[in-house]
Amino acid sequence: MLRGLRLLPLLALLLVAGSVWAAGPGQTLVLKQEQVFQVTLAANHTTGYKWMLAKVPDPKVVKLVTNNYVPDSAEGPDGKLRMGVGGHEVWTFQAMGPGRAMIVLNYVRPWEKDKKPAKSRSLEVEVR
Repeated sequence: MLRGLRLLPLLALLLVAGSVWAAGPGQTLVLKQEQVFQVTLAANHTTGYKWMLAKVPDPKVVKLVTNNYVPDSAEGPDGKLRMGVGGHEVWTFQAMGPGRAMIVLNYVRPWEKDKKPAKSRSLEVEVR
């Protein structure tokens, strides 16, 4: 029961969370203070790739709450399990105080330090 009570604040945040699936170049997400939002990106951890913050946003403006990998169903249409199934990474952030911040996420294999990211996504956030 105590464990459930500890999760209550996070669940409350997620209930009011907005979701950002894709932002085009030059777009800015405008938020109010304390507003929670999610960035959801396709991923496949079975390949070794994962999304990583390339640029940590200003914590006075935006803070990272959590990030999780959610695998797609591994069951195929025939009912058999499929190998190498992908999923999504869900990054949850909270707007803290007024200002602008840039969130930059790169799709990389963490051990390949000298390689360019396979993909990169950025989102500008303005908190009013």
